[in-house]
Amino acid sequence: MVKIMNTRKPLTIVTFVCTLVFIVLGTLPLQASGQTYTKENFLFSYHYKPVSFSLADDGSFYGTLENGSVFSQAPILSNPSVRLNKFTVDQAAFYTSDQGTFQASTNLVALSIYSYLSNA
Repeated sequence: MVKIMNTRKPLTIVTFVCTLVFIVLGTLPLQASGQTYTKENFLFSYHYKPVSFSLADDGSFYGTLENGSVFSQAPILSNPSVRLNKFTVDQAAFYTSDQGTFQASTNLVALSIYSYLSNA
């Protein structure tokens, strides 16, 4: 008869606590308290969920995020063949369209980029 010995050491309290802390910290979003979205940090920041979301008469959307930030998304033109919207939250702004998402300094520049992408 062969006797198999258990060579594994029992899980100690310290190991258990360290593992638990690692799991909890690893699953929390990396965020600074009072963080403001900017064009520099928006892509790599934690994105909070909306807690309110409303549709305005002009077709734009606006609402509030879990952290209190206000966001909006408004169409640039009322022409249904041009699907270009400006999304803003805090200090960050970018454009979303059926041709992709991009940043532009003004609505006119955004329309120019949209036109280029549509004809490419």
